[in-house]
Amino acid sequence: MAKTYPVAFTDVIEGEVVGSGYDALTKQMVSRVLGGMTSLAMKRQLISSSGGEGSTTQKRRLDSYGCINWQPTLLPPGETPGSQKCGKEELQKMYRERCCDSKAIENMMRATFFTQRQDIISGTETSDLTEEWPYLFEITGMKIHFEELTGMAIDEHDIANKCARVVSFLKHNDKTERMAAIFREMETSSKNVADINVAVFLPLLLKYFNEEEDQMFFKVDQTTLPSEVDCTELPSTPCIVLCGNSTLAAEHYMLSVDQTIVNGHITVFSKALILMFGSYYCMNISYPAGQAATLEFLQRCLFKINPDKGSKVVRNTSKTHLAVNPRVLTLITKIADYEWRA
Repeated sequence: MAKTYPVAFTDVIEGEVVGSGYDALTKQMVSRVLGGMTSLAMKRQLISSSGGEGSTTQKRRLDSYGCINWQPTLLPPGETPGSQKCGKEELQKMYRERCCDSKAIENMMRATFFTQRQDIISGTETSDLTEEWPYLFEITGMKIHFEELTGMAIDEHDIANKCARVVSFLKHNDKTERMAAIFREMETSSKNVADINVAVFLPLLLKYFNEEEDQMFFKVDQTTLPSEVDCTELPSTPCIVLCGNSTLAAEHYMLSVDQTIVNGHITVFSKALILMFGSYYCMNISYPAGQAATLEFLQRCLFKINPDKGSKVVRNTSKTHLAVNPRVLTLITKIADYEWRA
């Protein structure tokens, strides 16, 4: 059906196919079939035959979900274990000396990607990684590692534009009280429009999906130093530490991974968002169930990672899982309809 009528049935974001391309159609058909069943036995039979709930053939989620180069097996041409070690030490020196040559940092991060992945996969403690690979948690290094790992380049301008589109849709189509406070704060902010849209995008998305904010944001006083953050209170998953009362009011941010402050000097929220999401992939961390829809929306719409199989969400074996979260598909469809009518 999707091949015969691609315009009508294919799931697309900005010309890019989402998941298999027909997950929304599959969801509707399954809902119709299950809704018409009166026998629990028939429902169980359908789920079992599709490899879903209770199926022994259901595949286990892999850490390599969404990646094209999760565990490189060969050193880059011209590289040796000795040159990898020298490159690692050179990056540490560049970081200590506050090198401003971003191109040199990018080239060195690409050249040593093989060893970075070896250290991460081997289970090196996050606190040690910040010492051995300091640029891994800086925006320049994170972008390169993410691109080498997933094949997707991170475009900050494109991300800002997409955030603005989602904020515009929610502002005109979701006037519920749960988002009213955020929209009021937008109106009184003195920041530029682009920064405002990116800063409120994530809190609005969490509200829309009714997901947990505490696991993604941790609030501290504006004057708090990285060494003063009580890391025992931080979630184990990647988290943005807000130095202020909200994403919009905060003047600076920190990044926490595995209850460790890995970057304590982020001045723009868009970079905090990129570093937080990128850490899920670079550090092989599954999405927590309490933020599954929000993170998958970021994955598919902002960072353009669109596998048609598997999942990066911590599995709940009592539920049937589709390739694309149905709530994410619904929001994508609503935004497309809104922009078509606008």
